[in-house]
Amino acid sequence: MPAVPTIVFAGGDSGSFTYLRTLDYAGAFLVAVDRGLGVMAELGLSPDLFVGDGDSVIPELLAGLDRGRTRVVILPAHKDVSDLEAAFDLLVTMGRHDSLLVLAGLGGRLDHCLFNLQLAVRHLADFEDITFEDDRCLVRPLMHSNALQLLPHTSVSFVPVTREVELSLMGFEYLLSHAVVQRGSTRTLSNVACGLVQQVIVERGTVVMIAWKIQSDIS
Repeated sequence: MPAVPTIVFAGGDSGSFTYLRTLDYAGAFLVAVDRGLGVMAELGLSPDLFVGDGDSVIPELLAGLDRGRTRVVILPAHKDVSDLEAAFDLLVTMGRHDSLLVLAGLGGRLDHCLFNLQLAVRHLADFEDITFEDDRCLVRPLMHSNALQLLPHTSVSFVPVTREVELSLMGFEYLLSHAVVQRGSTRTLSNVACGLVQQVIVERGTVVMIAWKIQSDIS
């Protein structure tokens, strides 16, 4: 099993390039998903894998890829899955079950964002963990036991995506112990991180954590 993380540049709005330039890409397996190739080029990065149908990528960038360095998978224009779903499936087939960081996957069209997060939930068991991130927030589907290191006063919500979840929260302003929360409930909206380490234990079901990098005024 590969030891290095995988970083995927999806086809959504990239968000702040200032933020993207602060990330460490050294040693990571880099994946460009269609339009994501343009984001990588802007950052001076070359992908290890390109996946896409080419409908939103600059043709010169695609033609200029070094096929000796980059595996290029061209998808048909008419298909039943998104480019990102095809990339996830291919990574699983390749045996890349390490941590997955998805950039440029939250901004842009709301429908794309919602489908991207559902895709992450469906594939959560296939990877060590899956994180979507931009300059504003960090989003992760969570199951089982999770130790987090959110900055104090970070506003964080846990959205149930299964019919119901049972979870415990420690290291937050509002603690929970074996609480059963139905999908659609707002009980786990806008909690606040406390201390240096937080514990989220999902005894049953799956939640999507949304942590806002702009700190909350709630103390």
